[in-house]
Amino acid sequence: MPIGEFTFSGYLEPEQVRAIIDAVPEVSKYPERDQLLIELLWQSGARVTEALTLVPERVGMTSVVLTNLKQKKRVKEGEKLVKVADRSAIKEVEVSEELCDRLKAFCDKYEIAVGDWVFKARNPRKQLSRWYVWDMMTKVSEQARVFKFGKRHPRTGGKFKGAYPHLLRHSNAMYLLDQTENLDLVREHLGHASIVTTQGYARVKGLKMKKAIKEVSW
Repeated sequence: MPIGEFTFSGYLEPEQVRAIIDAVPEVSKYPERDQLLIELLWQSGARVTEALTLVPERVGMTSVVLTNLKQKKRVKEGEKLVKVADRSAIKEVEVSEELCDRLKAFCDKYEIAVGDWVFKARNPRKQLSRWYVWDMMTKVSEQARVFKFGKRHPRTGGKFKGAYPHLLRHSNAMYLLDQTENLDLVREHLGHASIVTTQGYARVKGLKMKKAIKEVSW
């Protein structure tokens, strides 16, 4: 059942993401920054914290270099080897040349120095919080009339829950898989440690195909 202009199939389509980005100026005090952030999350498939830790010198011509927060390393604790987050692990992710140009222009315009965060909070000494991004995405998805079907938010009087930041990562994966049919490429793009994680998107795609075929009128 549609709500407003869009229906929701479990993942955002490109036109839905565009509608969300276009709605940012209606709800954000910092639309230029927040539009760039959503665009980066969509194109890179980055986790929110990975995008929030982007620094100017890691923006290339057609790619960005992000800290891979899920990468693990083994360290010795007493007599045991344990896995801990490897904060030095990085991954290079391809995005559009146009986005890279806009990110660089944004850093120049606001004099964001080398080593500083691209996406700063109102207090320039602080990084944007993950909770700000969640709240902002909820507001702009509601403004754009893009809702997540089947999950009513208990605090909003029965409204359908809006799109959330990590949904952009899942949607990026499904879009790439639809376009390329290449699980290894999607795995590398998202920085999955195991192909098993990436295969989950292929299973979802298979279910979507079966459903679509059932609905065909022969």
